[in-house]
Amino acid sequence: MPKKIQNFGVYLLKVLGLAIIYHLAARVGLSMAYVQANTSPVWPPTGISIAALLLFGTNLWPGISLGVLLGSLLTGAPLNLALGMMLGNTLEAWAIAYVLKNLADFQPAINRVQDVIRLLATSFFGTMISASLGSLTLMFTGLGSWEFFATIWVTWWIGDLLGALVVAPVLLVWISMPPVFGNRSSYLERALQLSLLGFITWYVFGNQPPIGILHQALLYVIFPFMIWGALRFGSRGASIAILLVSGIAIWGTANGMGPFSLESKNESLVLLQTFLGVVSLTMLILAAATIERRKATESLHQRVIDLATLNDSSKTFLDNFEIQKLYQTICQLAVDRLGIDAVWIEINADPSPAGILGIPLNQLSELKALWEQNQSTIIDNQAVIRTSDQLPTPPVRFQAYAAIPLLFSDEIIGVLKVLSDNRDFFSVERLPLIQSFANLAAVAIQNTWLLSEVQSSNKQLHALSQRLLKAQEDERLHLSREIHDESGQLLSALSVQLGLLEREISQHDSIFGSMDDLKRTADELQDKLHQLAVDLRPASLDHMGLVTALTQYIEDFSRQYGLIAEFEAVGMEDLRLPSVVETAVYRIVQESLTNVALHAAAQRVDVLLNLRGDHLVAIIEDDGVGFRPTSPTLDSHLGLFGMRERVEMLGGKMAIESAPKRGTTIRVEVPCED
Repeated sequence: MPKKIQNFGVYLLKVLGLAIIYHLAARVGLSMAYVQANTSPVWPPTGISIAALLLFGTNLWPGISLGVLLGSLLTGAPLNLALGMMLGNTLEAWAIAYVLKNLADFQPAINRVQDVIRLLATSFFGTMISASLGSLTLMFTGLGSWEFFATIWVTWWIGDLLGALVVAPVLLVWISMPPVFGNRSSYLERALQLSLLGFITWYVFGNQPPIGILHQALLYVIFPFMIWGALRFGSRGASIAILLVSGIAIWGTANGMGPFSLESKNESLVLLQTFLGVVSLTMLILAAATIERRKATESLHQRVIDLATLNDSSKTFLDNFEIQKLYQTICQLAVDRLGIDAVWIEINADPSPAGILGIPLNQLSELKALWEQNQSTIIDNQAVIRTSDQLPTPPVRFQAYAAIPLLFSDEIIGVLKVLSDNRDFFSVERLPLIQSFANLAAVAIQNTWLLSEVQSSNKQLHALSQRLLKAQEDERLHLSREIHDESGQLLSALSVQLGLLEREISQHDSIFGSMDDLKRTADELQDKLHQLAVDLRPASLDHMGLVTALTQYIEDFSRQYGLIAEFEAVGMEDLRLPSVVETAVYRIVQESLTNVALHAAAQRVDVLLNLRGDHLVAIIEDDGVGFRPTSPTLDSHLGLFGMRERVEMLGGKMAIESAPKRGTTIRVEVPCED
């Protein structure tokens, strides 16, 4: 059978079913027509027709027309009256459903206060269509008297309005909302609430009209039980309570019982309708407000959970400095904290996943081909969501896919791709959380990249600094040897030649004074060159070791600057350390003592070397004016910078303790294993 014919057959069945249900409900309504045979103060078909068109489509309106036409003809109404009633009832239901569905943003679950207000407003005016057309038809066909037109119109209108406010909410709520299964105590509570409500309502409306005020006062006892249902069970509880109270109250009033029983049954039912309309509207608003408050509380609680998730994720990201570990951490958090079933990360210009979790790597290409279908996944920096019903071949397991851009400074550095077993997982509420998570992940990835670059640059700078210091030491050694071996020898030769020249010209006494000056100058120059050679690179450091070199240097320092300088070496008797360690420690002590002489205004300085296992500790302490180690000017002090650089090259530690007028202590600890 062709699909179009099959769909048309289903449509006809829906129309016929609506016509039958409408007709049966109309018979119930007509059974309470007291003013005029075709005018009932209670008209359930209105609520049925509105609910049917809202839930199943306004194209089912022929079912209403058919139900009204057949029902009217079968009850003996003339054709012209049946046509007028058919037109009024059909237009009424279609207009209300169309406005609610297309113009009022109405939700059939009626879980918002605005839904109740919109249902009331559209029903209030929409039911006037049927009341007006029906009443006028009665007048023009001669089946009604114009003197009763107002009464007929009001009765008709209130009957339709009551059907819209009592019957329609029950059908809309119970059909549109998915079933909710509670525990045993919940079912017992519902049964108790409905039983008590039914008993009280039956007691109030199931007795003869009361003579005293006590029975009428019991009318208000109904409200606590209805409020109970609205607060505890929401729209479903409120709608079923309204239907229960309405059914019992209409039955009792129609049979001349209850507080609204008057001499005229029609007036009694109109009075009852007003009461039921107010009750219905109040309970529906109360239920909707309760649901909104509950949703707001749940939403706030969920926001707190989401913020905690993002906060924990941020802390976890900050604790990861290795990029590959960070990728896996992002995937793990996406699964553990966001409830995602499978995730992988794609970084720009890299076809292989940077991190993956939840699916085997060998299945990734097949899944990507299925969900992405060789199309670009990110357009205008917006997330892409796909569900299983959008695929030509539905997948076996995963039902939803999302590609979330990893944005940093409005640039995509990668894509977080996720899969879920739940088709509705990537909802409007959950998607912002996942996007925020992706944004944090992008920042963490970018920071890790930058940190890696900085660390790489630092390694290169350290290597360059080490090469520069080594080149400096090599150049100093070269200059020292040049001065000592060549310049010193030339000056010695000059002194010898001057001595020989002195003997050869002994007969010229006037030249002796000049010769003595030249010899003294040559000797002084030789001493200065020797001292310069020692400062550049003492030969004793290479030949005798660190202790001997420092002993000589500190003695010369004490004589030169007139300071008390004491030196002690512990655990280093006749022990040589690696050349790079000895050179570094010697330069550190040399620079420290130079700073003492230039800046400390000290009277005494002590130098201690202490070998502790495989670490050498050097301490330089003076009693000078001191300074503040946290001073920003120290950052540009090249001497301290060079000392720190030498210590860091050896993998050691350096600490400076000082305060104004309290002297300075420099402590250096470096490893000294070969």
